[in-house]
Amino acid sequence: MMLSHKSEQGEEMVKGEGFYLDEELKSLDTKDFYNLVQNLIRKNPEVHRLVLEWFKEKAKASRVAEKEIVTLNDELLMEYWENAKSIISEFNEYGGGPEEEEEEAHHWLNEISELIEEGNISANTKFDFLNDAFVEYDKENSGFEDALMDIFFEICETKEEWEYLVKKLAKRPSDWRKKLIMRIQKSYLCDEKAYLETRMENLHYGMDYWDLVEFYVNKGDLQKGLETAEQGILKGEGRLTELFQFLFEHFAEKRDTANIERIVHTAVTRKSEEKNILDRLFEYYKTQGNYEKAKEALLKAYKFMRYGNYYAEYKKMKEFLKDADWKPIEPKIIKDIQERDIYDYLRICLDKNMKETVLHAILNPPKNQWIMKNEFDEFAEKLEEEFPERIIEYYWQRAYRNIPGGNRNTYRVAAGYLAKVKHIYINLLKDESKWRKRFSDLKAEFKNRPAFLDEVRKL
Repeated sequence: MMLSHKSEQGEEMVKGEGFYLDEELKSLDTKDFYNLVQNLIRKNPEVHRLVLEWFKEKAKASRVAEKEIVTLNDELLMEYWENAKSIISEFNEYGGGPEEEEEEAHHWLNEISELIEEGNISANTKFDFLNDAFVEYDKENSGFEDALMDIFFEICETKEEWEYLVKKLAKRPSDWRKKLIMRIQKSYLCDEKAYLETRMENLHYGMDYWDLVEFYVNKGDLQKGLETAEQGILKGEGRLTELFQFLFEHFAEKRDTANIERIVHTAVTRKSEEKNILDRLFEYYKTQGNYEKAKEALLKAYKFMRYGNYYAEYKKMKEFLKDADWKPIEPKIIKDIQERDIYDYLRICLDKNMKETVLHAILNPPKNQWIMKNEFDEFAEKLEEEFPERIIEYYWQRAYRNIPGGNRNTYRVAAGYLAKVKHIYINLLKDESKWRKRFSDLKAEFKNRPAFLDEVRKL
């Protein structure tokens, strides 16, 4: 028998006798087609998921009973979970694994999240999933714990489901799990009694107290919130920022200076939030127009500086303090900043037009401070026009140190600095010939580094 068909070009072609898959598939009856699919699933379990997804797409395009959608989603969820679990289980065994496998597991977890977002998943399947997934979660060695907990929170909707999640978390008590349980009791089950019982048994850190403060405030019980915050700044450990801020803002609104000074004293005594609370005190007195008290808070706050922002602090003091108060202490403040942060010191020097000092510092960095890479570039840019030859040498050295033993990334950095050198030679010094000679010599020196030459070819 001869078969004919038309090619894509429209020309009629003649088929000889043989096997043509498309025709054979069309000729299968229902029973044979079912057997074919079952055989493929037995040989490759991945086919099962693909078939389910095919039916899911088909269901979207037509009106089908909700029960059928739920059944499809149930099967798909557990299918996706099996794919993720095979990786997570292995990660739990070895404490991690290859990055590509980690990405694959996250892919399947994301598929589960999208399925949950669609809805239409049965309660029984949710419970089955929680039971199976908690086996891996409880091992706490895969690195997927946060991702799994996110899904646990996504999948729960009803009171029974949230209570079941609490039950699973409570089986292996820990501070973190207690926090999760309290979050569920407070925000999802709205079980105030259960939340308060658990919360009162777990008031240790400042954030524990703050959680309780928020609970009372949201209930409209401000007095209870204030009392809890007062306890927290005295007894809480760790971060107390929110507690002090809450109390300060409350008393500031009432212009209760006595209580403001009391909590500031507590912060300083406890060595917690000293700088932050004194900054707030400065702004409070400044608003009140109390110069002397504001000055006292401002200078005291400076003593608690621990890192960075010295330049901003310097400017704040300079702008606020009267000349009679500022002039005597400015030299000491500047010397202190010079010893603590060379960059902020140089910013001050630029403000005072001490450009020679800045130039000397960037060409001869101090050895007693940690110098961050490229941090002097901002100063070099501001000195280009006044000291072009000296800044050329700064940029040239920055470029050169990135070439020997370098790679594409460092060559790119070098090219950036060389572009700055070219700009100064041509646009500021009007000496293009010198640039061409120096650049030509550099390329000749590194003629055996084609990657470097490629990066600077446009210069």
